Amino acid sequence: MKSWQADIENHIRQWSTNLGNLGWWPKFVYHFTDVLNAVSILETGCLYSRSEANRLRIMRADNASREIIQGTRPEHFQYVRMYFRPRTPTQYRNEGLRPKNNRELGGAHCAIPVFFCFDSLRVFALDYTEFSNGNIGSSRSKHSGSRDFFQQIPFDLVFHNGYFSENERENIVFHRNAEVLIPQVLPLEPYLQRIVCRSAAERQTLLHLLSEETKHKWNSMITLSDHGFFERKWTYVEEVVTVDDKVIFRFNPNTITPGPFHVDFSYSEKGELSIREWRGEKELLKTKLIIRVPDAILGECKLFLDESLAFADNIIFDENPF
Repeated sequence: MKSWQADIENHIRQWSTNLGNLGWWPKFVYHFTDVLNAVSILETGCLYSRSEANRLRIMRADNASREIIQGTRPEHFQYVRMYFRPRTPTQYRNEGLRPKNNRELGGAHCAIPVFFCFDSLRVFALDYTEFSNGNIGSSRSKHSGSRDFFQQIPFDLVFHNGYFSENERENIVFHRNAEVLIPQVLPLEPYLQRIVCRSAAERQTLLHLLSEETKHKWNSMITLSDHGFFERKWTYVEEVVTVDDKVIFRFNPNTITPGPFHVDFSYSEKGELSIREWRGEKELLKTKLIIRVPDAILGECKLFLDESLAFADNIIFDENPF
């Protein structure tokens, strides 16, 4: 453990007070990734660096900019990378779902983002934990595990959460992306405190994709988000319900990217090998999408938008007693 743990405790206490209704931000350190990667993380019980995840072949969705990755120093791929806060500039640019022609970061995006929230005191105090003053993909970033370096990080800019002028943009965006760095691997236990999903439908999707053993282990920790985690400016499925023989997908009505989307829907009745499919184009998805599945009782439903998973779970069609 770091010898200056008391300074870390003081830092967390001070910024928890300074940030008011976002005072919970400093109590955690954050990793967000696509739901498919989240499944791999929970199944293995570890958060891996990019190099290690590639070596183990467990990275199922790459939500990072190819341009930034190409400009990142190779040694930085050896770190597990986390943030001091949610709602970073990187998240703003890749939180999805977004139509293919409306994606930033060279087309990469995080279709169904999931947050892993770790105990900041425990993680910061580890002997090998380092800190950066900004995005380590930037040539101007520096990182160290020393007390002096940590105390020189401008946390007023790291935790900045309001309007800024064009003249301030570059500096604030850089520092908002400050990172917490762990060499190669961080086990989830005993550091993980909470797993956060954006909507009830996306929580269903994560749970559905997990093995029964893993689901049982982490189910109570997988929650829905409070204010302060997600931007919620883009398309995502909020809720899925069945009425008679219809599946109704209810979407985020506040999306600024409602379409057009290519829709792929599939349904597989339990105990049957056949798969029922529907494909089509939708100009707008900002309220709901209704798909009929005649004679369905219980089965697995999947929805993809522009080839990105939007929902997956088993659904039940209630028999109409009338």
